Amino acid sequence: MTRRSRAGARVPGLLAVLVLLAACTSGTGGTGDAADRSGPAPSTTTTAGGAMLDNPVLGQGADPFLVHTEGQYHQIMSASDGNGVVMRSATSLATLSTAPEQTVISGGDGGSPCCEWWAPELHEIDGRWYVYVAADDGDNENHRTYVLSADSVTGPYTFEGRLRLPGDRWAIDATVFAVGDTSYVIWSGWPGATNGEQDLYLARLDSPTSVTGPVLRLSRPELDWETHAGDVGVLVNEGPAALVRDGRVFVTYSGSGCWTPQYALGMLSADTGADLLDAASWTKSPTPVFAPQEGSGLYGTGHNSFFTSADGSQTWNLYHAVTNPEGSCGSDREVYAQPVTFAADGTPQLGTPSADPVPLPAGDPGQ
Repeated sequence: MTRRSRAGARVPGLLAVLVLLAACTSGTGGTGDAADRSGPAPSTTTTAGGAMLDNPVLGQGADPFLVHTEGQYHQIMSASDGNGVVMRSATSLATLSTAPEQTVISGGDGGSPCCEWWAPELHEIDGRWYVYVAADDGDNENHRTYVLSADSVTGPYTFEGRLRLPGDRWAIDATVFAVGDTSYVIWSGWPGATNGEQDLYLARLDSPTSVTGPVLRLSRPELDWETHAGDVGVLVNEGPAALVRDGRVFVTYSGSGCWTPQYALGMLSADTGADLLDAASWTKSPTPVFAPQEGSGLYGTGHNSFFTSADGSQTWNLYHAVTNPEGSCGSDREVYAQPVTFAADGTPQLGTPSADPVPLPAGDPGQ
């Protein structure tokens, strides 16, 4: 199975945690109501260097993911009530935040779970489009990853059922990538049957809805920077995003609790020719590669994804952050973007989080 192109910060399920965060989020992992989420379109200004786009580029939202294909950006996200998935599309990043929302699926349709649809992602595999998303029956302990499919990026989408992962355990934030003709999935899951720690797992896909062979625990929260848990006490690795470039695989992920201001991005890397299911093939960065910086006014800078500019020449980092210095997993999260550069050895350089304006992605026609 080959993958032809590629372009949920989370509240733990403990009842006490849900009560703690109920005042600031409309359902765990939710992004607030649609009217608040949209807001005004980010403005563009023209400078001597060209058009600039204000940050946050996509307004209110969390766990952002978009692709550019066939002349349009397509952003996929949880529905405003958390119980389904929606998409919006536009020719420019400058107008995407105010584009109308199209329903991809409503919770309960086609035998799907009712509730708490988190961190949907959109991927093209062998000429079809697939949505990977976590959902449950209203009880976070029953979160599993599900798959939708369609012939076209805009649908209509069919509910394919659960992504068949070994162990039938809690599983969220699935992302997929390919090395040659081999496709893989990474997800965030509990190492056991109860909450307390979220680890990253890697397995090979034998179809868009099932895995084969062994499973590797790719990362667990063990470094100082990724073990901030506040009063909640849950240790977190989540939100993986993969880049395959120049013979190497790079996986960014979010460490520490999304409810803390220290929520940040780490990175794992491996050679594409190595056995990716062997832990020895991977190197883990000892420090975060993208983290809140003093004076930036942004906190909880995590759960990123990557997208390609309209002309295919640039890679961009899309992430959510809050301006609350205490951190937040609530509806005050907003979506920011900035271009990625690469070191001489090909390693992505994400820079530092910033609310400063950014140039329009290359090839973007603007407003």
